[in-house]
Amino acid sequence: MESAAASAFLKSVMGRLFLVLEKEYNKHKGLAQATQSIQQDLRMIAAAMDDQLRTLGPNDRTAVARMYREEILDLAHDIEDCVDRFMHRLRCKQRSGGGGAGALVHRVAHELKKVQSRCSFADEIQKLKRRLKDAHQRVIDGGSISCGGQPGGLSSTAAYSKPSHVARNRPVGFEKPVEELLSLLDEVDGEPEQLRVISVVGFGGLGKTTLARAVYDSPQTKAKFDCRAWIAATGDSPKTRDGMRGILRDILQQVRPRDTMDFDSQHLEASLKEYLNDKRYLFVIDDIRLDEWSTVNSAFEDNSTSSRIILTTTIQSVANMCSHGNGYVYQMDTLGEEDSKKIAFPGVRSPELEQGSAALLGKCDGLPLALVSVSDYLKSSSEPTGELCAKLCRNLGSHLEEKHHGHDNFSDLRKVLLGNYDSLSGYALTCLLYLGIFPNNRPLKRKVVIRRWLAEGYARSDSLRSEQDIAEENFDKLIDKNIIHPVDTRNNSQAKTCKTHGIMHEFVRHKSLSQRFIATPSPDNPRPGIDANNARHLSIHCGELAECMESGVDLSRVRSLTVFGDADGVISYVHKCKLMRVLDLEECNVLEDHDLKHICRLWHLKYLSLGGTVCELPRCIEGLHCLGTLDLRRTRIKSLPIEVIQLPHLTQLFGKFMLDKDDLKNVNKMSKLQRFLSGKKSNLQTLAGFVTDDRNGFLQLMGDMNKLRKVKIWCRPAANSSNYIDDLSMAIQQFNKVSIDRDSDRSLSLVSEEPSENFLNSLVLEPCPEGFKYDLRSLKLHGKLPRLPPFVALLSGLTELCISSDTLTRDLLSAVVNLSRLLYLKLIADQLEHLEIKHGEFPSLRRLCFAVQSLTSAPPTIEQGALQNIVSLQLLCRGPIVLSGIKIRNFKYLKEITIDSKATAETRQHWEGSAKNHPNRPRVLLLETADPMESEEPGPCAMTEKRKRTVDQPSSDGGLDSSLKKMRLSEPSFFEVSRDHPSGGGNGAQCHHAIFQLLNTLINLVVSW
Repeated sequence: MESAAASAFLKSVMGRLFLVLEKEYNKHKGLAQATQSIQQDLRMIAAAMDDQLRTLGPNDRTAVARMYREEILDLAHDIEDCVDRFMHRLRCKQRSGGGGAGALVHRVAHELKKVQSRCSFADEIQKLKRRLKDAHQRVIDGGSISCGGQPGGLSSTAAYSKPSHVARNRPVGFEKPVEELLSLLDEVDGEPEQLRVISVVGFGGLGKTTLARAVYDSPQTKAKFDCRAWIAATGDSPKTRDGMRGILRDILQQVRPRDTMDFDSQHLEASLKEYLNDKRYLFVIDDIRLDEWSTVNSAFEDNSTSSRIILTTTIQSVANMCSHGNGYVYQMDTLGEEDSKKIAFPGVRSPELEQGSAALLGKCDGLPLALVSVSDYLKSSSEPTGELCAKLCRNLGSHLEEKHHGHDNFSDLRKVLLGNYDSLSGYALTCLLYLGIFPNNRPLKRKVVIRRWLAEGYARSDSLRSEQDIAEENFDKLIDKNIIHPVDTRNNSQAKTCKTHGIMHEFVRHKSLSQRFIATPSPDNPRPGIDANNARHLSIHCGELAECMESGVDLSRVRSLTVFGDADGVISYVHKCKLMRVLDLEECNVLEDHDLKHICRLWHLKYLSLGGTVCELPRCIEGLHCLGTLDLRRTRIKSLPIEVIQLPHLTQLFGKFMLDKDDLKNVNKMSKLQRFLSGKKSNLQTLAGFVTDDRNGFLQLMGDMNKLRKVKIWCRPAANSSNYIDDLSMAIQQFNKVSIDRDSDRSLSLVSEEPSENFLNSLVLEPCPEGFKYDLRSLKLHGKLPRLPPFVALLSGLTELCISSDTLTRDLLSAVVNLSRLLYLKLIADQLEHLEIKHGEFPSLRRLCFAVQSLTSAPPTIEQGALQNIVSLQLLCRGPIVLSGIKIRNFKYLKEITIDSKATAETRQHWEGSAKNHPNRPRVLLLETADPMESEEPGPCAMTEKRKRTVDQPSSDGGLDSSLKKMRLSEPSFFEVSRDHPSGGGNGAQCHHAIFQLLNTLINLVVSW
């Protein structure tokens, strides 16, 4: 009776409250438009700044211009944070509290919190608008962008020129590159004499100009060519601004110095062609741009005399374009450790010096210009010591960014680094700064970095392109500029893993730290607490976070936390990072299962990667509403709670697991999951992967996951193999089926742990219904395979195929030799038997990989005329296996041969000799592989441990009383602000105050009842 009376009273009062709330909603309903408006304002200001900077050219950026750009980036991130918090509050669904008075109070409290949030964000948006207005005023106010406050408008990269350190006499460590480049000046025996363009490409400071000069000045070169010319195409200099006329006049002045003045600019090209008609010439154009080459290349006709043009560039796409066809692309490499020491320490070396300089040399990463800069710095000291090297190492980033007192030993290196930095803008620049999170010399996985960028929101655009495409474009841009270089390439020629050049990484890291874009708290950092305040990204490198961070440090703006190694106390800081989007604990070895409950409160979290100390996921993981990527590959997790599958935004799920057995038996939970999947609410695209046997699980659910694009399945032995094979066949059938008028973008990986040889072969698909076909883009098969499953031959659109078995034979491959669209084939085996590829087979194949342990018969052979389109050959075989049966001379388009770094000297010699005698001179690359079988299961997944069970406590009416006691609403700061802003209205503030007082009174009343 009393309860019913209370309910009636509350409904009456609350009805009036909702009328007031509706008025407040009307007052603030323009907030959504306001957020769009402020974002548009930011885009306009950024565009105006880009226009001004573009008129200056990449080499005229001032320090002030960089500060403006960095301010705009900071504003962009703050605006995104504001919008994200605002949308979170509005979209956050209230939890059902049942019926009656309790539910009504919960609802009112939820609505009032929305009003409170709107008031708070209205104030925040006003502050951001003021900051935007001030930034805009600074942009339009000053010629300072073009003069930077320096005399005569001199920019911080003023009068940009090529580094002056060009070694004329025997440059250290260049003996082999000089020999290799000299060999490219001659034709391979049996090849016709023709003009070839050799592009020398690499990061700035690698010594491209030094190498080209050494070859140009070589006595062998002088004897071979009738005429030579050296042209420095220094970008925006007056000499080359006129494009073709400047470069061609330079050439004519060197080959016909007396007659140059007789030709006007209109006849330069014709005069040069006529003079070179019967001569063998060598021209070097240093630091060429694509537009310059496009203008002048028509002047160089092939006169069948084996003439050569050597170009140097830092841009990979420029090198590829200029040497397209019959030319060569020569990729510069860094120096080894011994050569690095010879340059950095040309005098006497001591154990103390070598030990103290190890970290410094690591940051230089074999870059000649960096080593020369370090050498000059040490020469300026009266006594170079290991201690001095250690001090320089600690402050290297500061030296790279700005001139210190005395002689500027790093000026040339700084120009190179700033040139790369200034060539990027917008999110591409943000993506570069983001790389400072990772330790130096740490290989970066392309897909992981791109997933993190997407989770951070660093690939947003107003264009119709997807964020995925934009993120991949930014990654490719960094590779194209050689800021990061590939360590390993994927089957489609994309870089699989990359590494930032050490000195560029140090520069980027210092930039990121100085802008507080990232913070790396450590005991070595003199200002760990200060630098962590307001940082956007925290990166912990093998140190105890608690010792380095002050208790009151502000982590409210932190978007990501990445831990490498030990980090005791890291979880205690997670709850402060309310806007956390990325949490990478893959290498954190102190995380425990009970710590995950703190992580599961991070509503904004989009990317979560856990390490080898985690055994079980809590059911409260359902609180990670925005989670898009969950990576469990390094964990010990074997069983997955069903709540993970029901995360609404989850797109990528990695690991090796099964569904929880108890969940599969729970009728209510399975019914809820089926409703979730059948309602097409699942966004899961990658499921790599799950373990299956004869029990129900993922196989039965795959058909309802209609957005799946990539699946990996581990097939375990089963007692009831007949039903098991039927279920597996049905799941594969549903996944492979696509409309007949479209190409498949799906990838399937099957790993059979079944000892029977007939398991995978027994997978049979039913005839495809009319209007559909079975197709995949990529297929990986691992297990005992005397022959391939019958469905493989049906996959006419297959472009990537990987087969791994104990033994591979010719008969096994016969089912796929006619796949007309296959571009990549990888064969992994303990033994190869009678393997032969005949003429006409694999007509489109571009990349072929062998990973072999031993041969029981003759080595594999490739018939002459076969594989005409092959560009890459990977021979990952250790021991004495040479695979000499593969003759590469007839591979017309071959560009690279990759062998195992642990291959014998005989194997290396064989393939280097074969490459030297090939018309294309393909590169011979060494690949470090932990295991040529390339297991995709990392780390400690093999470890087993009993799973701890967590029991969900049933809800009771007593929970309402507890929640109400905690529900004390504080008045937002908007009320104080509104008193200073009459436009807000004093009545509104009084109304709000009354509402909040009344609500708290009502809560107390309900609790007492």
